[in-house]
Formats: sequence, structure tokens, C-alpha cells
Amino acid sequence: MNNLTAPSPADTGSRTLWRVAGGLMLGYVVLTFAGVALEQTLMLGDKAGVSSAALTQSSLPKNFAGGYIEFLATLTFLLGALLIANLLRADGPLGNWLASCAAAGAVVATAVTVSAGFAAGAAALYDGHHGADLSTVVAVNDIRNFAFFLSGGLFGVFALAVAAAIRTTGRLPRWVSTTGFVVGVLYHVAIPAARTGVINAATLLGFVWMTALGVAALRQSRSPRRVALGQPASATV
Repeated sequence: MNNLTAPSPADTGSRTLWRVAGGLMLGYVVLTFAGVALEQTLMLGDKAGVSSAALTQSSLPKNFAGGYIEFLATLTFLLGALLIANLLRADGPLGNWLASCAAAGAVVATAVTVSAGFAAGAAALYDGHHGADLSTVVAVNDIRNFAFFLSGGLFGVFALAVAAAIRTTGRLPRWVSTTGFVVGVLYHVAIPAARTGVINAATLLGFVWMTALGVAALRQSRSPRRVALGQPASATV
């Protein structure tokens, strides 16, 4: 009769890391939607009345609370994405390159989101509630919107690199890889057509994929037949 060998400390540590990675990715999605629910979102080209309501008449504390939650969500994504990239790293130039691409995409996406997205959005809200001209605060908020559009390409780099790394290593289900390729390409295609609203569909699908990635990571942590390198555990006869 075949019996699986007892998991080694390395195996146990790997499962713990997969569990942490899955929890962080799911936490990112939950926190993001919680933050967005508290904020007024002004899109590119909205009418003056909508702009005034969002940037000068909305609740500043509520918007800032939502923005802070989104900021925490982005930091959660950064930690989870870097861990995912390391867990999917394989020996050799290709494996190192894919893991580096995934990590770089996550780091730069976070930098753009925080520095250009959150900072510009917060400045537009603050100035709008403290007497700044409406056209000025709308222009500042448009920097936030364009940062949001362009950061999609960076999230796309992360998705494509993770999808390729999964295909190379087999450490997560193949369907996560396939859908990752679709989401990564859609992120990039949506950027030139951002004014049509396609970027919103790409973003929502991206969150669905991130959720699937998190769930797959949690399932990986529970698999008794996987070890640190993602290969079947040894068996004895």
C-alpha cells in the first residue's frame, strides 16, 4: 500500500506561505471594495454638477476614510503579490525572469497608485473643500484618473507574469493561468479605450481573477500532495 511521507518542515512552511499569500490577495479585494463604498468617484469628463458634488460637497471625512482603507488594500496587495511571485519562482533564467516581472509589476503598480492616484485624489478633495476653483480640482482629479488608467497596464504585467509562471511551474491550477492571460491582455487593450468604460470591465475582471488567485493559493496550502517546489510528494511502498 502506498503511503505519503510525513511533511517536512520545508513543506509545512511552504503551505503556511501559500495560506498567507491567499489571505492577502483576498484581503486586498475585500478592503478595496470596502474603501470604494465610502468614496465619491469622479470619472474623466463628468459634468460640472457631478464634479462639484463629488469634490466640494461630499463628506470629506468619509472620503478620506475610504481612501485610507484603499491605501491599506494596496499595501496588502503589494505584500501578497510579492509573496506569490516568490512562491512561483522556478530555477533557471526563465523562472527568475517571470518572478521578477510579476514582482516589478506589483511594485510599480503600487507606486503609481499611491503616488499619483491616491495623492492626487486626496489633494483634489481637500482643495475642493477649502475654496479651490472647481476647474483646478477637476484637473488635479484627472491626474488620479489617468494614473488609474495607466496602472491597469502594470497590473496586467503582474497578471501575465503570474499566468506564465503558473504554466511553467504547475504550482497552481491551469485555469488560473489561462484566465490570467486573458485578464492581463484585457488590461492593456482597455487603456487606449479608457473613455469607453472598457477599463472598468477590465478592472472588475481583474478583481475576480485576484479572488480566484487567492482561493487557489489557499487550496494549494491545504494540498497534502504538494511540497515546496510544487511537485508530488514522495511515496513509499
